[in-house]
Amino acid sequence: MGKSTFLNIITQSLEPDSGKINVGETIVYGYFTQKGIQLKEDKRVIEVLKDIAEVIVMSDNNKITASQLLEHFMFPPNMQYTYVSKLSGGEKRRLYLLTILMKNPNFLILDEPTNDLDLLTLNKLEEFLLDFKGCLILVSHDRYFMDKLTDHLFIFKGNGVVKDEYSSYSEYRIKVK
Repeated sequence: MGKSTFLNIITQSLEPDSGKINVGETIVYGYFTQKGIQLKEDKRVIEVLKDIAEVIVMSDNNKITASQLLEHFMFPPNMQYTYVSKLSGGEKRRLYLLTILMKNPNFLILDEPTNDLDLLTLNKLEEFLLDFKGCLILVSHDRYFMDKLTDHLFIFKGNGVVKDEYSSYSEYRIKVK
């Protein structure tokens, strides 16, 4: 089983060959894929998020508005009324990330976020995730990013073999040397 198959089974976009996936009634998935989504070019940045929600309640019961989330991820107020068509490729990836976070998931899957997000966005994402109280599955080759955010690894060995390891990636690498 490959990484994509595993993620698609977890999110129920693909049926498993055998067995059963039990998903709790309160699970809200947020899945940041490498493919991304097509954003509506004729919408303003703020409208893209407000179409999802105007306000979300964070795990600490603080409320955050669409505008506040945009500001945290470096879309200042004057940029929030820019049309999506005017954004750079990196800004569109950042906005795509925010469409995932604005759904207020409690089970977040990030598939190679360090491939397409700039360093400043990754720093903001790290800040956000350090306070995230839900389940996080992070697929990455970025050792530093993984070490900051994870303490449990699934190591895909190939041929359907997945090793379950409770450690940071750096600690795991020391063990296997």
